Amino acid sequence: MSLLSLAWAYLRAKPSNTLLHIILMMLGVMMMTVLLLFTHQLQERLYRDGAGIDVVIGAKGSPLQLILSSVQHMDIPTGNIPFSAVERIKRHPHVRQAIPLSMGDSYQRFRIIGTEPAYLKHFKAEFKEGGLWQKNMQAVVGATVARETGIKVGNHFVGVHGLVSAGHGHDDHPYRVVGVLKPTGTVLDRLIVTSLESVWDIHAAEGRRSDITKKEVTALLVRYKNRAAAFSFPRYINQQTSMLAASPAFEMARLVELVGIGTDTMMAFGGFLVAVSLAGVFIGLLNSIRDRRYDLAVFRTLGASRQKIMLLVAIEGMSIAFIGSILGLLLGCGLIEGIGAFTDKGREMGLEGLFLLKDVLVLWGGVMLLSLIACLVPAWEAYKADIRMTLTRF
Repeated sequence: MSLLSLAWAYLRAKPSNTLLHIILMMLGVMMMTVLLLFTHQLQERLYRDGAGIDVVIGAKGSPLQLILSSVQHMDIPTGNIPFSAVERIKRHPHVRQAIPLSMGDSYQRFRIIGTEPAYLKHFKAEFKEGGLWQKNMQAVVGATVARETGIKVGNHFVGVHGLVSAGHGHDDHPYRVVGVLKPTGTVLDRLIVTSLESVWDIHAAEGRRSDITKKEVTALLVRYKNRAAAFSFPRYINQQTSMLAASPAFEMARLVELVGIGTDTMMAFGGFLVAVSLAGVFIGLLNSIRDRRYDLAVFRTLGASRQKIMLLVAIEGMSIAFIGSILGLLLGCGLIEGIGAFTDKGREMGLEGLFLLKDVLVLWGGVMLLSLIACLVPAWEAYKADIRMTLTRF
């Protein structure tokens, strides 16, 4: 009988204890894996989508909400600002570029954004099929939108009012797809982009019924001409206009800090579960060695070396750690993948669980190292056991 099969026989002899230690290890590793994958992808997306944008201007409200809705497209917009203000901002001496965004409609939960071609250039977008819109009611779809909806160049679709699929449909104003973008790895992959005029046309038609006819946009993405503008331009917008200026870098750092507080707490709890599992393995092995002293002594008399006895105990403990940690990794990755595939917010964030992250591998390696350390003391007890004294006692 091999050492591995013998170790498994001992583990099966106490199924409840073995299962409890595996479950604790699995839950701890799963929790930490989920948090590592989530925080990594959240931070990566926040900074990637906000790259190259110095300030966002929108309606008064929460600065964080303005950034999340206009840069990451993960929240509800704070309101609209008049297009006349956009023209003034574009002419401001501190402004190099200002890209207007108009939103409020969606198609199968993917947001429809009215903007200018500069928005696509900002993300260095390239076309997989077709090209840019040439007239109103033509749209370009991101790679994720095309993949998940199956929409192609030449197809027509109808947007709905609001950011949920149950909104009121604009049946009289269908869009025609004229371009499909290559993947960019940014929020653009999950957007449907059209001209500002297309969005205005739809809502102006409805405005005739509700007396809302003025042109508005939701937000303005601004790049400065120089760094000195960061000190005066936001103050000018916030104090001398009815609009709000928010810095993506500042708000994203604040969000990461807020998320980090909860993440650290959950990571600590996950580490506690792993520690409890390792302590259980440690105590269980010590008790097991004391209960099996006669068996180990017999193995020694049959020719087993001290090293083999020590290895047997280590394999027994490491088997629990290996199974529990692998199950935790798989469940953690599967949970993130499921959230990204089947929840609205997960899709908006583009969460993925099926990829290798260095921090996750380091976590697994650390758990296995700690497990080995926890097994060394019981293994050493088995190594130094006195055969003669043990046999005479029995």
